Amino acid sequence: MGEAPGSGEAAPGASPRPSMDGAHVPEVGTGGRVPGAPVFEPARPREVVLAVARRAVGAPRRGAVLALRTVARGVRPLAVAVLAAALVAAGTAPLVVVGREATEAIDRAVLDGFIARLGEPLRLRRLPERSTIYAADGSVLQHLYWGYDREWVPLRRIRPLTRRAVLAIEDARFYEHGAVDLRAILRALVANLEAGGIVQGGSTISQQVARMSGVGDEPTLRRKLAEAWAAFRLERTFTKDEILERYLNQVYLGHGVYGLAAASEFYFGLPVRRLGLARSALLAGMIAGPSEFDPIRHPRRALARRNVVLGRMLELGWITEPRYRRAVRAPLGLSAARRGSSAHGPTSFWTQYVIRTFLSDPRFGDTFRERRRRLFRGGLEIHTTLDPRLQAIAEEVLRERMTGPGLPQSALVAVDPRTGAILAMANGNWPFGRRRYDLASAPGGGRSAGSAFKVFTLAAALLEGIPPTRLYDGSSPKTIPDCGGGETWTLRNAEPGSGSYTLASATAHSVNTVFAQVIDEVGPADVARVAHRMGIESPLVPVCPLTLGTSAVSPLEMASAVGTLANRGVHCEPYAIARIVNREGRTVYRAEPECRRAIPAWVASLETSLLEGVIRAGTGTAADIGRPAAGKTGTAQDFADAWFVGYVPQLVAAVWVGYARAEIPMPYVPDHGPGFGGVLAAPIWHDFMLRATAGLPVQDFPLIPPPSPRPPAPPAPTPASSPSPTP
Repeated sequence: MGEAPGSGEAAPGASPRPSMDGAHVPEVGTGGRVPGAPVFEPARPREVVLAVARRAVGAPRRGAVLALRTVARGVRPLAVAVLAAALVAAGTAPLVVVGREATEAIDRAVLDGFIARLGEPLRLRRLPERSTIYAADGSVLQHLYWGYDREWVPLRRIRPLTRRAVLAIEDARFYEHGAVDLRAILRALVANLEAGGIVQGGSTISQQVARMSGVGDEPTLRRKLAEAWAAFRLERTFTKDEILERYLNQVYLGHGVYGLAAASEFYFGLPVRRLGLARSALLAGMIAGPSEFDPIRHPRRALARRNVVLGRMLELGWITEPRYRRAVRAPLGLSAARRGSSAHGPTSFWTQYVIRTFLSDPRFGDTFRERRRRLFRGGLEIHTTLDPRLQAIAEEVLRERMTGPGLPQSALVAVDPRTGAILAMANGNWPFGRRRYDLASAPGGGRSAGSAFKVFTLAAALLEGIPPTRLYDGSSPKTIPDCGGGETWTLRNAEPGSGSYTLASATAHSVNTVFAQVIDEVGPADVARVAHRMGIESPLVPVCPLTLGTSAVSPLEMASAVGTLANRGVHCEPYAIARIVNREGRTVYRAEPECRRAIPAWVASLETSLLEGVIRAGTGTAADIGRPAAGKTGTAQDFADAWFVGYVPQLVAAVWVGYARAEIPMPYVPDHGPGFGGVLAAPIWHDFMLRATAGLPVQDFPLIPPPSPRPPAPPAPTPASSPSPTP
């Protein structure tokens, strides 16, 4: 089925008129010939053969056209009568349709339309189809549509029983008659005359497909003729099965639902291949009046109409008497189980993130308008990286740990550090229905990461050659003049403390004053550069307070960037869309992990060993899951944000806790404790990772030694020791 021809094409059957603009016309002299040219020039053999062939082919056609014109004029009165009956049966005209206008319309349709166009194939436009977002295991997350909730299914996936239910009530002789069923027209005419109104229609399924495919619905003689000719061309172009397949996928069934497949899911929560007799008859009965026989709003009417369809199937001998009796006693069998999966927009934070990703990526279309059309009307299958098991665990843990009136909100993101695939993305105490701002991916900005941002300062320090054993003065408060080449900075530790700390112990206990000295030593610009290389995408202000997370970031960014440490210094870009399949079943996009080395492997290994100490004996002991794991707590100023970001070799997760509407201090959360990252966020990370890693093998982090120092280069020879030049 191709696209409809554009408006710039010549009308079918019309002869092209050659343009003479710019043509060279030689002068004609006496005798009506070109001067200098012979009166007769023998034709070449090839020209003779072509001329004979044209005459041989053209003569029968001209004869056929003349014969059809003669027959058409002879049967004009009969055509008028048949047309009148058809129009009365369809309810588009009064009984008497005669006179000059009707006759002229038939002349134009028969002579110009029928003869000129009947031999041409009928091109049908491609129907809009909904797209579907899937989880990694193939389960449906959401159907997306814009105006047309339709899923195209081949005829073989629709049970013969369901097809017969539709044929019984709409066109029982579909496989026996042609494009127009004269018997049905006469039967409808008699029924309408007896009833004194329109009670039956005589249109075939081919006529209905032609009408739904662009002929229109206006009650005019011209439209009815166009529908009939289109039906003739339709049956010359497509097989009966192809026409029926289009009809069953195109027909409207109420509530924005088109086609049997989408209707079966909407009304019954079942795929179309699982429809039984009673449900098939219910959908078939709705075709004549989707609103009138809507089983949700008018269940009694729908039930009565369903039984009419069953009675017709019994009358035709397509079902047995016992089967008919069982079906008419069956309830409607409605189910709303899958109604929520179809929507004009996202129905969860994850599908919102996928939609936003698709619409913003030029790989899926050159313009935003093109990408939107493909997403909502292109019939795409969008397979994502979401792991339903991990997503369920994340949502359950957030619900158990941090949900209730007055409690802060929370977010959790889990990523496979080896590929960048996003496996879970959950929001806690923040329902999607009322709020669309995603706390996990934080479009347009995030929140302060607090001391969790120290992982990037630590990486920059190790790159600069600062050993974990270097001692620092950890007294609090501390003033650092011209910190990092900028302003003087005075700060305090989150907890009282003083004395000397090694870089390793300062990392385990998250000593602010030590890390202030470290960023002053390596430079804020270097810390920002390392953070960006490791995966932070938000803009960072290169000042000393950056080490305490003064620039806003999202949980997704933190999980992705800290995952670089789990992946031995290689950062993989996070992604949500794994592959896309078009409506023909062809894979048009497949994600490939985009990974690059961000920091040396030995730096990642050394930093991981330091972050293991955070869980083993530091601020993150509540995150201990009984297997090798590393991580970092984070507490923003005034306890406004609490974080824990940690990882095992196969999985990294970031947890944020705070109030979404503003940076509201959390000095104490009822039933939880003070707003430290190790108190609010680390237990959530613990519960999630303990369940998420239950099926993963226990792995140690590899120990990668730093490269050996290069031996010093030999000294260059001095002039005194150089050999004298040979005379």
